[in-house]
Amino acid sequence: VAQICIVRPVSSEELDNDGMHSSVGAAVSYYRREINYAATLAAPTLKSLPRNVIEYGAEPVDSFVKYVYEDVIEGKAVETFVDGDGTGEKVGMTKSKAREILGIEAGCQDASLIKQAYKKQSMALHPDRFVGSDKTKEEIDETSNQFGLVKMAYEALNSGVRNGEVNEKGVSKSSWYESLGGKSRTEFEGPIELLSVEKAGALCNKAFKSAVVGLDPELTMSFVARNQAAARK
Repeated sequence: VAQICIVRPVSSEELDNDGMHSSVGAAVSYYRREINYAATLAAPTLKSLPRNVIEYGAEPVDSFVKYVYEDVIEGKAVETFVDGDGTGEKVGMTKSKAREILGIEAGCQDASLIKQAYKKQSMALHPDRFVGSDKTKEEIDETSNQFGLVKMAYEALNSGVRNGEVNEKGVSKSSWYESLGGKSRTEFEGPIELLSVEKAGALCNKAFKSAVVGLDPELTMSFVARNQAAARK
């Protein structure tokens, strides 16, 4: 919902216990009201949330662009494959298509069931099983393609689990937004443990310089809409 710019000495390498620059946590703490206001401009429904239940996260802008913006807004992260319908056209690997390929029920989010389905199919289709077999080259190539599709489908469904943690129902504990980019998105940090406004202000005004600006409300609303859609899947 917002972008924070921090100017600190080149020699500054102070990190907190989570590996994040303490200046980032301080800046988020100091500008929490402005960040919250920027969020409510895009999604007025957020005004109904008590401020003490809102969690904050942060990441470098290049990580946001690569793993979040390009996925949601540009749609560049969607993998494609040639569908076996005889048309030869490439289609996107959506989560619904991934579930179909793995042979699991529509809307299934149970991480254990997804993993079981993947293991079963990947074991049956693994190329090593057909070394020295009486299958033709065409049959082996087709099996290899199917193996690749199964792997792609599993990654599409598993990309949201950044740390592998799931609740008692087998559903990822990560939020939809946090899940974008999957395990490759390593620079996202959250939730941030907020400092008092007084302590954060002292750091922001003395140890380093900082400023905050809200993102385009329409851009933020795109993420809110996608988040609501993901919750319904």
